Order: sequence, then structure tokens, then C-alpha cells
Amino acid sequence: MHYHGTVVAKPIPSHQIFTGTLFDQTDQATDFILSKINRIVPPRDSAPVSETKYEIPKEVIQEAVVNAVAHRDYTSAASVQVSVFSDRIEVRNPGHLPPDLTFEDLKIKHSSRPRNHRIALPLYLTHYIEKIGYGTIQMTTGCRDAGLPEPEFAQSGGEFVVTLWRDWLTDSVLAELGLNERQKRAIQFVKEKGRLNNSEYQNLVKISMRNASRDLTNLVEKGIFEKKGIHGKGVHYILGKRARKAPEAP
Repeated sequence: MHYHGTVVAKPIPSHQIFTGTLFDQTDQATDFILSKINRIVPPRDSAPVSETKYEIPKEVIQEAVVNAVAHRDYTSAASVQVSVFSDRIEVRNPGHLPPDLTFEDLKIKHSSRPRNHRIALPLYLTHYIEKIGYGTIQMTTGCRDAGLPEPEFAQSGGEFVVTLWRDWLTDSVLAELGLNERQKRAIQFVKEKGRLNNSEYQNLVKISMRNASRDLTNLVEKGIFEKKGIHGKGVHYILGKRARKAPEAP
């Protein structure tokens, strides 16, 4: 499904059902997402072919879809569902995370527990899965390298949900948020490095701790940054999911 806004609402601009082999369904679902998100085609200055760059890397999107196919509960009659919203992509599959794994474990090295080895193995042999147990790590790394918030993993009833956040921090959005130049540099730093603490921000823009704290707190209040940690050196900031009272992403 494709929605223009951030919630499920009718009319649905595009609703498609894919059939065929699991390879066909995976490719079609991935292509569907890619057709609905923003992309840039660089000019052909030095090569006859220009590689299309998507706002969310293609590899990340394919991993989310393949993960749903490989780990879904095949005793359930429910389908894998892919939803494209203006601020995010959601991939849902019937099933639960194994009880000995947490959502945070999915972002670090962990063993794989596919529900159906006869499905996981051919996906691996055909390189749809590069490394067993590596897909969620690749999603996390891919989003971070693209300057996007890390993906979210959650359980919703009987469904496992992967959320990929789109690049809503566009120039037009930033222009309407009333940010100073220091804060814009902080956002760019976090997009490139993945996180920022108060000391790093002080050194980056050459301001006092008091002014740095004020700037960072303002970015959190606007929903641009999320604060992690409680106090001291453990406190740092990462990209938020969407601005509060900001216009929707295109």
C-alpha cells in the first residue's frame, strides 16, 4: 500500500497484491517501494550510465522485505504487508521475535533463527541474504551511512514490524523550523557520524557548554534530535523521526 500521509487512511492511492515465486514477490515488493520514494539520477558527466540514488538505500529496503519473507510465520494465513507513508516505510510479517532476542540485539551481531530453513537457504544461495543473521545489522548500518534515523524493530500484536524512516530533514523543512547555522551544522554532523554529544558540539561550532546545551535542547524539543543516555558522558543525540508541528515530508 502507498499512502500520501503518515497514517492509514482512505482513499489508498496504490494497493497491489504480488504473486509468483518468493523471488518474484520479493523483487516486486522492493520495486514497488522504490517507485514511491524520492530518487536522484546524477548527470552523465563521466560515464554513459548514471546510478540512481534513492533516499533510502535499495539494499536496506530489500533486506527489510527479505527479512519478512525469511522469518515470517508460515503457519499463519496472514500476508507480508508493505506500506509506504510520507515519512516512513513499514514492512510487517506474521510472527514474533524469538524470546531470547531483544530488539536491540538485532542491531548487533547475533545468530539467525529462520522459521523455515528451506526458504532461508535458497535466499542465501541466490544472494538475497548475504550473511545469515546479518540482515538487520545491514539495515541499521545502511540507514546510518545514508544520514537517516536507525530502523525501528517492534512487535505489534501477532506481527513483527520493521520501520525505515525517510529523509524528512529536507532544506525546505529546515528553513521552516527557525534553526540557526550552528544547529544546521549539528544536524549535518549527526547525518554523517550517527551521533553527537555536547562536547563534540562545543568543539564543532566553538561555543560554550551553556549555549551548546540550549541549542541541543531546542533541537530535541523540535523533534529533530533524540536524547540518549541520562547524564554525564553517556548523553548523546541521534536523529529524530519527525519534527513536531513540521510539514509532512514529500
